[in-house]
Amino acid sequence: MSQNEISNYVRTAEDVKKVIEHAKLSENDLKPNVQPIYFGEKFENYKLLQLDEHILADLKCGQTVVFKGDHKESAVLCTKTKTYDVKEAETSNSILLLPELTFPDEEFNNMELTSRKVVGIFHTYLEVKPCKPRLTKLRYLLKNCSYKGSELEKEVLATSEMYTFEHLSAKIQASDNELKDALKEMGAFQIDGNWRVLDFEYECRALSFLLNLIDEQSWPYNTIPMDETLNILSELLPPVILQHIIDQYSTWCVSSNLSQTHRSLIEDKVCRFMAVGLLRPCDKFNLTDFKTAWQGSVPEGMITNLKQLDGTVLVDQSSHPQTICYFNEQDLPDDILERIVHLFQVRNKWTFNEIQPFLEKLSTDKLNVNTLLAKYTRATTDADGVRFYCSRYSSIM
Repeated sequence: MSQNEISNYVRTAEDVKKVIEHAKLSENDLKPNVQPIYFGEKFENYKLLQLDEHILADLKCGQTVVFKGDHKESAVLCTKTKTYDVKEAETSNSILLLPELTFPDEEFNNMELTSRKVVGIFHTYLEVKPCKPRLTKLRYLLKNCSYKGSELEKEVLATSEMYTFEHLSAKIQASDNELKDALKEMGAFQIDGNWRVLDFEYECRALSFLLNLIDEQSWPYNTIPMDETLNILSELLPPVILQHIIDQYSTWCVSSNLSQTHRSLIEDKVCRFMAVGLLRPCDKFNLTDFKTAWQGSVPEGMITNLKQLDGTVLVDQSSHPQTICYFNEQDLPDDILERIVHLFQVRNKWTFNEIQPFLEKLSTDKLNVNTLLAKYTRATTDADGVRFYCSRYSSIM
């Protein structure tokens, strides 16, 4: 048969019956849905994308999915609520793409031949796996346009780019819901529609106004009259900043007769911020001296506890005297392997309680902290029975 004859060949019903006979099958056991397959003259430039049940459900409901990432970033796929890592995977079998192919569960009464054309052959596809949102860039962008006070705002607006939520959504590798959660967690707020964070030094000053007022008025930290507070501090802080500080560091009192008029400072947040203020300027702090200074820096009635600083500090119990230093989980890489490498560059070995706060936010339902440690570290037990985790690979040490 010549090449021209091959290209013009069309399979008939008789041809199909012969194939069935050669395969030693009975026509009665088969659906009469016969679809001879032919290769098109050219293939379309498609990519195959693997969908899990959540992505598929979103698409069926009319939701959109978005690929995110610039030329320096590996791509992610984002739905409204989830982020997925995207990798190209290979398959040993060829995958044929036939857009109009029908399936045997559809009813056919008589044998009918319907030709189908292959529009693509694939040996790779895009594989998606749920991952944590990548938020390092978000913190970097907002830090560059942080609010430093009304006296410097004109200069900041002139020299720094500002970002609406839409701008951030286009740049940050996170779903919109995850992005909203991240903005809330990092204490971001809006000025004229743009998302901002407070410069640390300015936030220290703004919070000190509130804490000093509470001290001067001898108010219990958990019963702060709002009308009087707003009236006094409005002379010191712009309204949007004053409201932000109040929202960030206090909550309405739970008592029914005070729930609309008085607020209570959030103890853990205030204690954590005051600790960071003490630790940021120095490399290390004598642990005993730090605890004394820290307790003396918070409002009367609050109790400081090192547990409040999980993910924010490192305590060196092996040194003499013991020391503490600032070490913020938010400054670590989003990539799990890069984070592990960094952690073991800082310390050769960690206990579970020490390393957990720095891995917890990268854990998932299928990969909890214990699973991550089993994958990337090896466990040893010292003579005192203390379990430590060390680098699994010498290249990480």
